[in-house]
Amino acid sequence: MPTITEFINTFWVGSIYFLSAVGLTISYRVTRVLNFAHINLMTIGAYTAVLLSLSSPVHVAFAIPVVFLVGGIFMMAVHFAVYSRLMELKATPLVLMISSMGVWIFVKFFLYGLLGYLQKAWKVEMYLAKPRLIVGGEIKVEGLTLSGDLFTALALATLAAIFLYVFFSRTKTGKALRAVADNPDLAEISGISHSRVMYITWFIAGGLASLSGMMWALFAHATPELGDTLILQLFAASVIGGLYSVPLTTVGAYTIAAAENIVIATLHETIGLEVSYRPFFAFFILLVVILVRPPLGAGGGLPYRFKVLRRLMRR
Repeated sequence: MPTITEFINTFWVGSIYFLSAVGLTISYRVTRVLNFAHINLMTIGAYTAVLLSLSSPVHVAFAIPVVFLVGGIFMMAVHFAVYSRLMELKATPLVLMISSMGVWIFVKFFLYGLLGYLQKAWKVEMYLAKPRLIVGGEIKVEGLTLSGDLFTALALATLAAIFLYVFFSRTKTGKALRAVADNPDLAEISGISHSRVMYITWFIAGGLASLSGMMWALFAHATPELGDTLILQLFAASVIGGLYSVPLTTVGAYTIAAAENIVIATLHETIGLEVSYRPFFAFFILLVVILVRPPLGAGGGLPYRFKVLRRLMRR
């Protein structure tokens, strides 16, 4: 049977997955760009925290806004340099997705080069680093130590969920983002600035994903491959949400985390399955969801399209 550690790790890892996957869902819902460069944001967030604490430890309360700003500004810059240009040329979602892959690969190897240079110049290990953040809040319960990193991840995920709910349901800007997501043409006719909405969306999505990278670096380590190693998990969580629903993306994030921790621990004990099979569960869940309930607009298949068509015909 799974131990309490597996259950704790499920909530810990699930919170980190949520922070990144919800950004992917929001950005796709509003911009219609299936953004593979989103993966870079976790790596950028992790190394922003590493660089902040390189000379001396810093408090996590200081690191959080800085990491959020770096991730948000990075995605705004990518939109300005790449996506906005293609949107002006009426590029299809497929072209935008392929361009995001190009950004992903370019940024990945740029980071490799930058980290290699810093490693030689500063004589500090950068390819396997850990941010020195002061977190605190460690609790010991019956011989089990609950670290402050865990509570920080849970708190960030909870605050992000509350913020997104209030932002999209209560604020004028959030309603504008929803309007563009639901009907961009009607939103533009209504006077909503499409360009402003795009930048706000990328800023929020980039900031959240960057924070998730920082939290993963605290949970494990920061490496140039950090985002790449989690690509299946993040896309699976977002696809469970249909690349549309924030609540379902939340379910997806914790479902993937449970599969990687609770399920794998159970199978390891019962049939001796190696823990290295963790990525298989994310891929399997992703494949099943795409076949059973594919997200409309992102390669959505016939079953889901027929459901939508039938619903429209009844009106």
